[in-house]
Amino acid sequence: MKCFDWKGSDDPRDIVHIVVQNLVEGQLAVLPAETAYHVVASALKPTAVEHLHALSTGNRRPYLLLRSSEESLDYSPKLSRIAERVIRRGWPGPLILELESFQPESLACQLPPTVQDRIRVDGRFLPQRVAAHEAIVHAMRLLPGPLVALPLLDTFGNPVCTPEVANEVAQTAAVALIDDGPTHYGDLATAIRIENQNCSMQSPGVVDLENLQRLSQFIVLLVCTGNTCRSPMAEVLMRHALERRFGTANFSVVSAGLSAFPGGAASPEAIAVMAQRNLNLRSHQSKSITERVVKFADLILTMTNSHRRAIVERMPDTVSRLHLVSGTGQDVSDPFGGNESIYADCADQIEQYINGWVNQIDETWIAHWDS
Repeated sequence: MKCFDWKGSDDPRDIVHIVVQNLVEGQLAVLPAETAYHVVASALKPTAVEHLHALSTGNRRPYLLLRSSEESLDYSPKLSRIAERVIRRGWPGPLILELESFQPESLACQLPPTVQDRIRVDGRFLPQRVAAHEAIVHAMRLLPGPLVALPLLDTFGNPVCTPEVANEVAQTAAVALIDDGPTHYGDLATAIRIENQNCSMQSPGVVDLENLQRLSQFIVLLVCTGNTCRSPMAEVLMRHALERRFGTANFSVVSAGLSAFPGGAASPEAIAVMAQRNLNLRSHQSKSITERVVKFADLILTMTNSHRRAIVERMPDTVSRLHLVSGTGQDVSDPFGGNESIYADCADQIEQYINGWVNQIDETWIAHWDS
């Protein structure tokens, strides 16, 4: 097996071209991922996939490596809200997602039949992943189709996370190995199954159950300007409404401001008005909106049209998740500088809108994990 030094190469793209050529010719190669070293084959080469499958040990099965999160829709066209959420937050990364596939419109049905048999799980699930390692990213840009990947395990069933052991384990199977030293995580990717809103861990790995539950959590983001008046009141009102409907389910409600001064308290009038409803804003600290919180949010509600436009201009891919809290195009006026009565009127208006949104949210928004 030919070994290529990833870090020591003047131009790693030369290495990628050689490995891709091997894969196109139906050979196996060993590539580093963030988790463990993997033996990979072109999904368009049935004989190569058969050879890869013969290396399977334990409960680790071959899975499909995709170029991007968006490509998952080609293979699993009917993604649930929960699956879309975990994909958006968790890929690229150390997660293998078993998603319903093999519908007539799925690209999985265009793969060679024997390849379908080797990657299909329980008849209708397709394990998929988008990895972050540059060697995989660059290789997949040059390949005509996806890769089938299998994490390497040693004779004791432990993940192979160094090139020296990878060379020993796959010596007779693969023709090329990209050596990038010890892998980042030094463990396996976590495999989970998502069926509608139901989630279960299939194989443990880098991401533990607590973090998986966070990744699948329903998150609502409320946005105003300074995050001291409207959006903090909307935050506690939304949280209270969701608790009434779903109890202590797997959801989170946060607020932020487009021009917030971090760490500021809610306005005294907002605190007083919420206290009259037995809701607490005394511990609120203002936060500026960030790309991370916007990326993670499933439902983003802004107080005004101008807030919405500002977010769309910065992050156009949020459009499908971004709405006015009114739902009708009407702005919620800023009560800043007004008396408590003006704040109370603003809160009444926001609460009416919040209740309308909560009535549209059902169980399909909330992830349920097998215990």
